[in-house]
Amino acid sequence: MILSAISKQFTLADDGQIFFQPDSTNPLPGAALAFVKKGESLLAPEVEILAGRDLGSEDPNAVQAHVATWLKAHIYTVLEPLFALVSDEAMAESVPEPVRNISLKLFSGTGIVPRGDVEDQIALLDPEMRKMLRDKKVRLGPLLIFLPDLNKPAAVRLRGLLWSLHHDQPLPAPVPKDGAMSVVVDVTTANPDFYRAIGYPLYGPRVIRIDMLDRVINAVYDGAKGGKFQAQHSMAEWMGCPIVDLYAILDSMGHKRIEAPPVVEPVAEIAEIANANDVPPAVAPVAVVESVVEENPEEVPETAATEDVKVEVKEKKEPQKKPELDFFFLRRGKIHSEAAERRPRFERSPRPEHADKPSFPKERYAAKGAKKSDDGEHKKFKKNKFDDRKKDKKEFRNEPRVFSAEAADHDNPFAVLRNLKLK
Repeated sequence: MILSAISKQFTLADDGQIFFQPDSTNPLPGAALAFVKKGESLLAPEVEILAGRDLGSEDPNAVQAHVATWLKAHIYTVLEPLFALVSDEAMAESVPEPVRNISLKLFSGTGIVPRGDVEDQIALLDPEMRKMLRDKKVRLGPLLIFLPDLNKPAAVRLRGLLWSLHHDQPLPAPVPKDGAMSVVVDVTTANPDFYRAIGYPLYGPRVIRIDMLDRVINAVYDGAKGGKFQAQHSMAEWMGCPIVDLYAILDSMGHKRIEAPPVVEPVAEIAEIANANDVPPAVAPVAVVESVVEENPEEVPETAATEDVKVEVKEKKEPQKKPELDFFFLRRGKIHSEAAERRPRFERSPRPEHADKPSFPKERYAAKGAKKSDDGEHKKFKKNKFDDRKKDKKEFRNEPRVFSAEAADHDNPFAVLRNLKLK
């Protein structure tokens, strides 16, 4: 029965146990069958059948081999983007060496590696090599190189289990909740290597999901000017943390906080504000309600409700503007140098004189007013001798024109009389 089971009948729990469900239509995990243990490598654990587990007439060795095959396929399915980095096609000799070295480093780091560890290989990448890494879903961040597709909850939990198992740590592993952007941890006991391996690097008092952390880092360097940048409320929203933790996270990245001096308000102004707050609002709906009660008591509830609505509209306030956050000195390093020393485009040196555009052959582009002859040479277009007529006609048309016509004798009576006189 176990040897003929399909993959969905097996389940790997967070504590390392493998459950088997005899009924393939039942969504429950079933009963414990085996457990995983440390193997030769982090991504290749071993399987052992639970002692005393009734396997019926099936061979225990065959069952163990079948479960081990399922576990291998399960790890490959969940971490498919990671194994795609070291496939036969990805490691072919036709692939440039820097791309292969970065892929191997990412694979050994379970999908995340500090940029400084592969900086020498990144310096050798050309645009075509970078496109190869993008096709593999590799993200070259300012501080970390990682695979965004491994941020899914199943991949995070599985990497946490495999890392803890390989480093002899207790199970279940202390992974964050599914989809958490950041989680507060005890810095004194938290293992930075573990959280980095599962895609939640430790900065300040929190472990932060790598894609949100990369978003904050890019915002820091994009908004830096003159070696300084200002913390933004959006950064705290991306990581789901308060402003105090945001300052601690930026400080742990190496940025130095520029503490703003406290704003002290004059005592007289504070007293005036306090007195203004004690004054009741200049709205007296009660008087209106009392007058209505004397005239018609039945309309009191409706009138009072109407006046209450008017008071609420008047007392409605605009949303309070968020306060400005502190500035930070940008961390000194290679990234800072590139961001600070790079001159704007309009200040760059002009193109050298020898870099003129190449001249095209004459037969490709003829000069204006030229006509190509049969021998391939361009000759000047000769003026037609009749061109002056157009000018004359134009000038003639500008003068007033007079039209006249003489009537025929047989149609004009005056002409008939004139002819009779002549006779």
